[in-house]
Amino acid sequence: MTEAAPACPEMFALDTLAQEGPAKRGFLRSAWFAAGDTPADRVLIARDTQDAPLAGLAFDHRRIGPLSVKQVAGSYWPFRGIPLAPRANRESLARALRTLRSEIGRIWRIGPLRADDPEARKLLDGARAAGWRTLERPVGQIFEIDLKTLKEGGTWPSSRGAQKNRWRVRQIEKDGPVAIRSFTGSDWRTEDRDAIAEIERRSWVGQLEQGGDTKFADPAMRRYWEGICADPDLARMIHGMIMTVADRPIAFTFGLDSGPMRYCIANGYDQAFAKFSPGRVLLYADFEAAYGRGIERIDWGLGDAGYKEGMGARPDAEMIDVLLVRPAILAALLRPLWMRG
Repeated sequence: MTEAAPACPEMFALDTLAQEGPAKRGFLRSAWFAAGDTPADRVLIARDTQDAPLAGLAFDHRRIGPLSVKQVAGSYWPFRGIPLAPRANRESLARALRTLRSEIGRIWRIGPLRADDPEARKLLDGARAAGWRTLERPVGQIFEIDLKTLKEGGTWPSSRGAQKNRWRVRQIEKDGPVAIRSFTGSDWRTEDRDAIAEIERRSWVGQLEQGGDTKFADPAMRRYWEGICADPDLARMIHGMIMTVADRPIAFTFGLDSGPMRYCIANGYDQAFAKFSPGRVLLYADFEAAYGRGIERIDWGLGDAGYKEGMGARPDAEMIDVLLVRPAILAALLRPLWMRG
């Protein structure tokens, strides 16, 4: 397992802000921004008039067309964010960000982020008051399952869905004994990550050009998820499952529990078993286990409306990508480039 990086005052401040903020954003800890091949190379702590931390800005650098800009670091999944103190508001953030204007620069980026996130809106309002223009482009719409309401109403899973799942398992069992193993970031083994990578390579995603969007078959992404688990608090948030048939891994789930929310980071299945939907079977098991841990909502990310809605998900918040630019004339010049993506 990757060892934690040496602590510094800025990193301690990030952890404190994450702990103080809303539980569903509690994963925005220092290790979240420090892991992987492209960790944050600059951490700025915006402070209030009493010199107490108000917001933590962890940046790496990305190119946008001809420009190199600061970008809020951390994983794309489930979103990029900045931890804020609960007392933060538009006015206090504006004052704090003005003191950092020269260090932040004229252009910076944060995204994707939830358009309905009150913390994100406070940050963007404060940044506008401090002189940046915000250029917001849509990324897509999140699907969510209100698991608590569905379970308490006795409507999830439906009797037909449960019956269909039992049939699927019986069909899969014709190839050998079926087993499901759970893991967390605190107790997972190298073999677990290897198994997920194997499933990804056999999945439709892994068969896309250049390997698709994989989390463990991609060595750099694997190092990221391994790296965040150097933080015991983040390690405890990681939960997943692996389904095997006669010891062959054929499906997996992988996600992050933060407060009452479970963020689905990835799931997949071996295409050789696609006819009997092992991925769907395992997702039902994953969500049942999450409910048992106290999870109330499932954030299922973007896209794939058909099978998500079939399992109870509904369209929820929009995701946006935001470029913050000053002065206004530069924002006007960059808007067409940014909105084209």
